Amino acid sequence: MLRFSMVAETTLITIGLAAFGVAVASAIDAWRRQPQMNNVILLSVGLAGCAYVFETLVISPHLGRPASAFLRMTRMLTIYVLLPWLLLGRQSIKEDQFTLGVGPVTTSRVSAWAAGIGLYTIALAAFIMFPPKAPGFVFWTSEAGTLDWMVTLPCICVMAAVTDVWTRGFVLLNLAPRIGTTQAIIVQNILWIVLHLYELELLATSMTWIGALLLAITLGILGDAIALHWGSVRPLMAGHIWLNVGWVAALFFLLT
Repeated sequence: MLRFSMVAETTLITIGLAAFGVAVASAIDAWRRQPQMNNVILLSVGLAGCAYVFETLVISPHLGRPASAFLRMTRMLTIYVLLPWLLLGRQSIKEDQFTLGVGPVTTSRVSAWAAGIGLYTIALAAFIMFPPKAPGFVFWTSEAGTLDWMVTLPCICVMAAVTDVWTRGFVLLNLAPRIGTTQAIIVQNILWIVLHLYELELLATSMTWIGALLLAITLGILGDAIALHWGSVRPLMAGHIWLNVGWVAALFFLLT
């Protein structure tokens, strides 16, 4: 069972309350003005924060790894994919009003897929060179059971892909034509770093916080360039899945 220090628990509760405030305010705005890109993004951010804190403090401590992974995957799919589609996708009149960026790559397909997978190979190389020792990263070689292979790993891969769908496909590709490319990249990278604070904290123990942040920013900006150039996050989704599968393989063949 997970246990949290008083400081960690207080911090999580504070984040949860702030996220709840953002969710309520954006929901009221969406109700008054109808769902729009800005209030739906804020709503998804707020709901994600609330759900994450509640899940971490209340539910996950009582669940095993497979059940916890399935719950997290369900939360991400609901808030990051289903919610934007229900509020914005179905009411779109023009094709370019709303996108999740999951459409096919239509030009230079080989280059696109090579770029997406290559980008996350950089991350995989960093993980191999500076391997985190946290149980959540290395349990595959010592504690993984049948359900971990059948449920936990597939759920982790789906969550990785959904991260790109939301940050790049939803936030970046929809904000860029509305507020400008530079501003959209800034917003996306803030969300990108926040979503990866757990991984950054673990990497910081082996490559320092500066190194971990530089890696995250590099991956964030290069990933944005790929998404903006091809208008699709499919290559990034594949790359993110490859990162997780590649890390498990590296644990068995390179780091044992």
